[in-house]
Amino acid sequence: MNPSKPVSRTRNRLTLLLIIGVFVGPIVLAWLFSSGRLALPGDELTHRGQLLDPPVDLSAEGSRPGVQPLFRLQPSEWAVVLLQAEACAEQPCGKTLDDLLTLRELIGQAGVRVSTHAITGLPGAPERHVNRVHPDPDTLALLAERLPAGQAGPLPAIVFVDWRHQLMMRYAASGELSNIQRDLKRLLRASAIK
Repeated sequence: MNPSKPVSRTRNRLTLLLIIGVFVGPIVLAWLFSSGRLALPGDELTHRGQLLDPPVDLSAEGSRPGVQPLFRLQPSEWAVVLLQAEACAEQPCGKTLDDLLTLRELIGQAGVRVSTHAITGLPGAPERHVNRVHPDPDTLALLAERLPAGQAGPLPAIVFVDWRHQLMMRYAASGELSNIQRDLKRLLRASAIK
C-alpha cells in the first residue's frame, strides 16, 4: 500500500500542473505576442507601412510652421503625423487623430514617447485637437512632392518622423490602425535609450 500513495500524489500534482497550464498558458502566450516578445516566423522583420528609402530629411525645414513642432522631439521620441490637403474637420481628420491618440494608450508605457500632429492645407480643427493641427499649405506641398505616391496616392497620409527629423514610413490615412500600432511598437522598442 505504501507504493500507491506516492504514485497517487504524483498523479495529483501532474493533474494540477496540467490544469494550471491549460488555463494560464494561453494568457502567457497572448501577453508574449501582444508585447512583441514573441512573433510568428517571418513576422518579426516585416513592416506594414511603406518604408521610405532613403528617408525624407526634414532637418533643413525647421523654420516652416508645420514642421516646427516636430523639432521639439527629444532623443528616442517619434511623431505620428497626419498629412491632408483639407481643413481638419470632425470627420475624417478629427476621428483619425482620436484613433492615433488611442494608439498611444494601447502601446503602453512607451506611448509617452509618441506625439501626434496633423499638417493641413487649410486652417480649421476640432477644439480638442487645436494644438495638434498645424495649417501650413507650403510645407504640405513640399512633403507631398517628396513622398512616394504609394497605393492610395500621396495625400491624405500618415507618416512617422523620428527625433532626427527623418520621415521614415508612410501609411494610407484610411489604412488599418493595427498596422500602424505594430510598426510603432517595434520602432519604439528598437529606439529605446537604455
